[in-house]
Amino acid sequence: MKKIVAIFMLAILYSCSCTCDEVTAADIAAQEEASTNDIEIIFTTTEPNYDEAMITYYDIDLATDVAEAYVFKYDTDGNPLPLKLIFDNYKYDFLDGEAFRNNFSTSELKVQVFVEGELLLERASNGNANEFARVNFSFDIP
Repeated sequence: MKKIVAIFMLAILYSCSCTCDEVTAADIAAQEEASTNDIEIIFTTTEPNYDEAMITYYDIDLATDVAEAYVFKYDTDGNPLPLKLIFDNYKYDFLDGEAFRNNFSTSELKVQVFVEGELLLERASNGNANEFARVNFSFDIP
């Protein structure tokens, strides 16, 4: 009888033992790194003179909209250089923002969004006498 009880106790102890893999801090960091993206947002203009774009985007960490006017720079030949916003290790699954020119110029304002080097969004807009050039870059990141 003692042998049966001992075998029964061994069976119970064996069934309660954990065969799970241990999760380390390095494993968690690797999972977080795999779920982040490097995002580059490029704005271009065809305005031959001074130009600026008001760029607004939602910052999740701050839980508020960030709005700032960015002035385009020009090379020595007078060609506008692109504006770039870069978000390294972006950990969210959506991007929400827009850019607009605060004047009625008919020149094109364009936005391109690259995620991990791949172009995922390209939009352009021209202003007219009644409205500003405005481009939206709100979308879900795959």
